[in-house]
Amino acid sequence: MTTPQFSHTHLFRGTTLLLLRQHGLYVSQRNRRGEAWLETEIPYEELLPVELEYHEPAPLRLPPAGTWVAVWVIIQGLSRLFKSQQQLPTELWVACIGFLLGLAGVFITRRYWGRTVTVGTNRIRITLPNRPGKHDALETFMEALRLRAHAYLRDEYAQVNPLGPIELQLHRLHWLHHLDVLSEQELRTLSTRLTGRLSLDPVKLMGQDLETPYVN
Repeated sequence: MTTPQFSHTHLFRGTTLLLLRQHGLYVSQRNRRGEAWLETEIPYEELLPVELEYHEPAPLRLPPAGTWVAVWVIIQGLSRLFKSQQQLPTELWVACIGFLLGLAGVFITRRYWGRTVTVGTNRIRITLPNRPGKHDALETFMEALRLRAHAYLRDEYAQVNPLGPIELQLHRLHWLHHLDVLSEQELRTLSTRLTGRLSLDPVKLMGQDLETPYVN
């Protein structure tokens, strides 16, 4: 059986590896030289909830009025040079090409490096560049992570024993319900099996709450 994992390689930041292990999520981030600067394993008990958060870059702002005036002056100067049929100075050509390359660089940077996606958990948040080609793989991995964590918590903590400490087990069941591991119906069923009571609401007598003894 293949172990679910997700890896991402960034040109400048290095590699990120997310791997599902038996007892938790393994996270490794290494720089371009292969040296690990983050390496940890988060237990499934401390992982939920998990989610993906997509972030878009802030919209481009229009340049200030002074920039438009400068552009207008440059255009007027180029127009006069063309009309006089004089050869454009080399420095001007270099400046124009540099300006166009810089403008293209801004748009490319915002298109490919401005968008990010964050893998959010209860213990750690990992931000990665948002690459369309990685969407399906990342979402598939996150679903596998959610299912693995739920299955692990069910196996380890959703078993009840009426002969054991009841309050501790009830607290554990409510914790699983809070994490959406147990549904409302499953919580009621297991609580009834544990306590022998159809309802855990306190019994009132003369306006006061009474401790109701458990059937077991």
